Amino acid sequence: MTIEQQLENQTLFFQAFQYAPIGMVLVAINGSVLKANSTVCSILGLSEEELLLKSVQEMTHPDDLNLDLAYRDQLIEGMRESYQMEKRLINQQGEIVWVQITVSLVKNNAGEPLFFISQVINISDQKRTYNEIQKKNRLLIEREQRYRSVVEHAFDFITTHNPDGTYLYASPSCYEVLGYTPEEMIGKSGNEFLHPEDVLLGTQDHITILQTDKQSNKIVRLRKKDGIYIWIESTSSTLLDSETGEMKEIIIVSRDITEQIKKERNLQDNEQRYKSLFDYHPDLIYSMDLEGNYTSINQTFEELMGYTKQEMIENPLNFRSVVDSTDFEKVEQHFIQAAKGIAQRYEASGINKNGRYTTFDVTNVPIFVNRQIIGVYGIASDITYRNELWKRLEESQSLYQLISENAQDIITFATPDGVVSYVSPAIRTLLGYEPDEYVGKVAIDFWHPDDVASFIDKSILLKSDVDTFTCRVRHKQGNYVWFETTAKIIRNEGREIVKVLAVGRDISERKRAEQELKAAKDQLESFIDRNVDPILILNLGDRVVRFNHAFEKTYGWTESEIVGLHILELPNIPLELQPEVVRNLARIKSIEAIEGYETIRKRKDGVLLTVMISSFAMRGENGHINGWAVILRDITDKKQAEELLIRSEKLSIAGQLAAGIAHEIRNPITAIKGFVQLMKSGIVEKKMYLDIMVSEIERIEMILSELLILAKPQIIQTELTDIRMLLAQVTTLLDTQAIINNVQIITEFDPEIPLILCDENQLKQVCINFIKNAIEAMPKGGNIVIQLKSNNENPNQLLLRFIDQGCGIPAHILSKLGEPFYTTKEKGTGLGFMVSKRIIENHHGEIAVFSEENKGTTIEVSLPIAH
Repeated sequence: MTIEQQLENQTLFFQAFQYAPIGMVLVAINGSVLKANSTVCSILGLSEEELLLKSVQEMTHPDDLNLDLAYRDQLIEGMRESYQMEKRLINQQGEIVWVQITVSLVKNNAGEPLFFISQVINISDQKRTYNEIQKKNRLLIEREQRYRSVVEHAFDFITTHNPDGTYLYASPSCYEVLGYTPEEMIGKSGNEFLHPEDVLLGTQDHITILQTDKQSNKIVRLRKKDGIYIWIESTSSTLLDSETGEMKEIIIVSRDITEQIKKERNLQDNEQRYKSLFDYHPDLIYSMDLEGNYTSINQTFEELMGYTKQEMIENPLNFRSVVDSTDFEKVEQHFIQAAKGIAQRYEASGINKNGRYTTFDVTNVPIFVNRQIIGVYGIASDITYRNELWKRLEESQSLYQLISENAQDIITFATPDGVVSYVSPAIRTLLGYEPDEYVGKVAIDFWHPDDVASFIDKSILLKSDVDTFTCRVRHKQGNYVWFETTAKIIRNEGREIVKVLAVGRDISERKRAEQELKAAKDQLESFIDRNVDPILILNLGDRVVRFNHAFEKTYGWTESEIVGLHILELPNIPLELQPEVVRNLARIKSIEAIEGYETIRKRKDGVLLTVMISSFAMRGENGHINGWAVILRDITDKKQAEELLIRSEKLSIAGQLAAGIAHEIRNPITAIKGFVQLMKSGIVEKKMYLDIMVSEIERIEMILSELLILAKPQIIQTELTDIRMLLAQVTTLLDTQAIINNVQIITEFDPEIPLILCDENQLKQVCINFIKNAIEAMPKGGNIVIQLKSNNENPNQLLLRFIDQGCGIPAHILSKLGEPFYTTKEKGTGLGFMVSKRIIENHHGEIAVFSEENKGTTIEVSLPIAH
């Protein structure tokens, strides 16, 4: 069965839909029109058949479409129950029609969206006559408040003063006009609120009243609470003591005439002022002779009725020709009475030149000249919209009833003592009761006992007529359901409580989510408190808001010494490292996280610790960053172990080089020895021999120096280094060992190689390790090529390659290189490559190994150049 058939089977709904005085449309989820009543068709100038071929997107003005679609998506996602907005539609003629739409989503029993129900009200006239609407709305409000005190609610504000000018009383409307409460004015002098330029006028007027007891009028400027001055027209009169006849009080009635003053100042003279009042009044103003012919009309009359003043002169127009025939007799009688001198007020319909009907609120008063009635004045206000408004108000009562009966929230009315007098049908779905089972009962009898006590303790609805609270309500099956309820006290004109309106929404899912969030928060707190690594929590102002026990245990400072400090004020940060902290802080805020940053921190006793810092942003429930967490892992022992390992490996290399170096030293010693013997034999050319001997001794010194530097423990320090010189020194040490193994070392260096920032001793250790491994991989001899080139892919790096022609490394072993104690050598430890890899990483470099069995191995090292 189609949606249309289902709806037509529901006779009451169909009639309410089809004959509703406002537009009603059923719209599919994709925006196509499923059904529309005649009112919508007339608004758009389309038949229902034509309308069914269109979509909401086609008929909506492009500037309003995105907001409309966004609201519809929120309905589908359950983010709102309904929405109301003003938007523009494009009718059949391509004209823009302003409408107010109210849209709700209809779902099936499974909660799946079926279609939208849209209520459409044409507000085009309302838009054009906004100012009149405001005036009519004020009239409606005044009518509703007609039984209230004139003084308390008058547009004018009333004050009473002592004879000395101090305030005795100020009506509540003072607050509306000036922004002051009566309490803020009482006891103060009126001159305190006057504009400095008007103080003299106010003083003179006050003296005149005291001396003459006569009523006075004055126009002055008063200061509002926000400091702005407004123009006030005041009428002052005195109240005399009935017994003594002495002045008791001064009563002043004032009104805000700021707008009036502004308008008057824009007029050139009195003649133009009165002419403008007549010509530009929003109501129709006209005069008639005793025959009923119009003798003058204002601009509004011309615009609304379609007749010009020139037409009136050329062809006099009688009021009887523009009156609706159904009101003719009534209008005629009122005109006759006005012509007799009796003012008249009535409602009647008029017809303009184009045949359009308008309903007017008409006032007719006689025109007297020398005490003779010579005609009738007329003032006519267009009340067509007001009448429509009243009609819509009546219709809205039915609409509100429809909404109440179909709302997903529970709507209740209760007596002042809490007895339910009405409950909406939604109670069946949410609590399982039939409305009859709930009506007549006290609402709090269904609440959880703990929530009744909480309701009383919080003084709900005692401080305000509107309040919101949460409580658990018993389901018919016995379980409790969480509700968020907004209650409003409804009072009569005497401020007595008549009934209480309450709208309750099931928030059980939200409560469960809140409990899950609290559990997650507790888990996070436990993680922080029990973590073995020190953790600091910073707020958005970069100040410490908390830290865990591990921080106090590691560094020695207590909570009172640390919490509240700015990160740059933390005592565990060495002074020379503060610029580094500033840089890292900016980096954290830009990328939200830092992992594994190595630096130095200080304990309270002065001991320096090497730490690994990780930091990440912390987000609140709304997803916004509300602070940062900093984890400081102490890696001092680890770093010491690494340094020890590097030194041990260095000594091992020195020992292995000793044999080759001994052979290298023996050669120059043999040469020196031979030359000494030749010199003893008396050969004359001693200078040449001495030069050779000095050269050989210098070579011995250089080799021994390099060996000592390599073996000696040194403080790690980085400096700008020419890597070509470093490689030359390394090949000097290893040349002899290479020659012994029938290996030739070949260097291929680019001519322009920039300097690098490194620890020269550690980088020598890496190069010796890789060259030594290459020599050992070629037992039958071969070539080792050392390449030093710029990195074309990354201009900020250079590439250093060690290429041998050895046995190569199998693929299954290649992936395990760098693991401790894993080696392919019979007597190796596996630590050499691991240490070398660690040294390169400490220099912010990378290492890659490419190998093929029986063809050779290439070790590629990339190092950053110095800037």
